[in-house]
Amino acid sequence: MRTILILLLASLTLQFTACAQKSKTEQKNEYRIEVKVEGVKDTTIMLGYHLGDKKYVADTTYVNSNGIGVFEGDSLLDGGMYLGSLPGRTYFDILVGSNQQFGVETNLDNLIDDMKFTNSPENTAFANYQRFMGEKQQRMGELREQIQNTTEGDSLEKEIMEEINLLDKQVKEYWDKLIVDNDGTFLASIIKSLKPVDIPEFEIPADVSNPDSLRWIMGYRYNQEHFFDNVDLTDDRLIRTPFFLGRLDTYFDRVLLPVPDTLTKYVGQVLDVTKQNKRMFQYVVSHLLTKFQASQIMGMDAVFVYIAEKYYLSGDVDWITDDIKQKIQERVSDLKPNLIGQIAPNLKLKDFNNTVHELHAINAKVTIVYFWEPGCSHCKKVTPILSDLYKKHKDSGFEVYAIYTQGEVDKWKEYINSKQLSWTNVWDPTRVSNYHKLYDIYSTPIIYVLDKNKKIIAKRIPVESLEKFLEEELK
Repeated sequence: MRTILILLLASLTLQFTACAQKSKTEQKNEYRIEVKVEGVKDTTIMLGYHLGDKKYVADTTYVNSNGIGVFEGDSLLDGGMYLGSLPGRTYFDILVGSNQQFGVETNLDNLIDDMKFTNSPENTAFANYQRFMGEKQQRMGELREQIQNTTEGDSLEKEIMEEINLLDKQVKEYWDKLIVDNDGTFLASIIKSLKPVDIPEFEIPADVSNPDSLRWIMGYRYNQEHFFDNVDLTDDRLIRTPFFLGRLDTYFDRVLLPVPDTLTKYVGQVLDVTKQNKRMFQYVVSHLLTKFQASQIMGMDAVFVYIAEKYYLSGDVDWITDDIKQKIQERVSDLKPNLIGQIAPNLKLKDFNNTVHELHAINAKVTIVYFWEPGCSHCKKVTPILSDLYKKHKDSGFEVYAIYTQGEVDKWKEYINSKQLSWTNVWDPTRVSNYHKLYDIYSTPIIYVLDKNKKIIAKRIPVESLEKFLEEELK
């Protein structure tokens, strides 16, 4: 089920691409990009574009014996950062904005340094930017290598750090000038989006006992709220660059704490801004839905459910098929009853003597709901470890409610007796309790951790992580 859904969700990006391609034919203007590359002739080259972390082909053309080829079409290209792909897996970047009638000339042996544009001041500025950054990055690499060979307190170390700081200042000043000089262009939007947020100096009260910690917390919160200040989330050209996706993922993976309530708050804020541009919204909402549905971090399924319900199942996402929408609805229905923080669905299952055992009737500080089967190879590794933990902690308020997921009662009884599994052993061979849907069981072994009130506090946790978890919860 999970694999099927990931494939379906991944197809949303392809639908987006197709939608974007289709929209180009609805425009009346044309594009014409003449390319001349010394050292390339009598061959085919491609014009590609970035879309997140993927690359797609927009056009191809034949380069004649003079090294000249022309990409042209009867409708405008979608704005973005494109690449001219040459033989030998070499390529050069160009910007495609509102002006799509220009030429580029360069040399195969020195693509960036020899690059010249006609009728495209924006690309001329972009080429100058690439050359400038190449020089500064090379020098920065040299300085970092030098500083590794110095000792702490060395006078040379101070000189190197001063030059590093000067380089950093020069880059920032260059960026600021580039943004001003190219105001309103795609280049300005790109450069601005690459700039990190300037975190202000905070005034810390004199009587604070740990000013550095408070300053860090205030800086973290500021970055959390202002991370996208320099990124125009309504400019869909940015999704056709090689860095926008990385910036988006950095925010949700590294800047924000991996707490569902926090993530859903900021997912909502970002998506509500992107809704001003349908293409940007299409891309970002599709990416985030897939991202959190496939996440291996515990609790992120709650973020998936939030995105699915607020945007997909509400009708805000109107470009998916009814079949995909139904699959998403089914997945949400599978996850909602067992999200972390929810009271675990109650179960009343029988042991092999037909005695009923109710999950919510168990009186324990911590209860493990363990879905397993004796023949499962992974279960054979997990069950003995869990059994040892049970013996060690059962007198401290720890219980296990172990649910056998198959129907071979003799094998089940034999395994329980041979391994002396004295916890609560139950089963439901006809699945009349619907436990597999309530707990989203599509494989074994699966472990849920419940607190004394039967609230889910962890799920699908590795048994190797359970010892430390139990020691904390059983204090």
